[in-house]
Amino acid sequence: MSATPPTPPAPTAAASAGKGLHSRAYNGLIQACDKYVPPKMRPLWMHPAGPKTIFFWAPIVKWSLVIAGLSDLTRPADKISPNGCLALGATNLIWTRYSLVIIPKNYSLFAVNLFVSLTQLFQLGRYYNYQWEQSKLEKNGEQCPAIEASL
Repeated sequence: MSATPPTPPAPTAAASAGKGLHSRAYNGLIQACDKYVPPKMRPLWMHPAGPKTIFFWAPIVKWSLVIAGLSDLTRPADKISPNGCLALGATNLIWTRYSLVIIPKNYSLFAVNLFVSLTQLFQLGRYYNYQWEQSKLEKNGEQCPAIEASL
């Protein structure tokens, strides 16, 4: 009596379940690409957080916030919005934690949220360092460089 164990179901990653025009177009694109995915890339393609899902594309698009934050490093410290940096940094710290709690765990979402948080908190540090240096200059009776430049 040689009973073979049942074969496990093939892993599936559902494309969009919506019924609108955008969902149908996205599903059609995914189905057209399905046949061209090489066998070695199939596990990534079929992963629950793979390219067939929003779990993949949302972090990819969110990297633009990291790029924007890095480009803001050239911005003068007196032009930084501390409230904006704090809000963006804090919410992304929350999302960093959330990305490790959800199922499936989304490490790309974790990474992008961590980098957004770090860039914004670094910017916040630059702002407060600038404010601290300006207060030291005012205590010494020197005129602030930012004020001189604006006169």
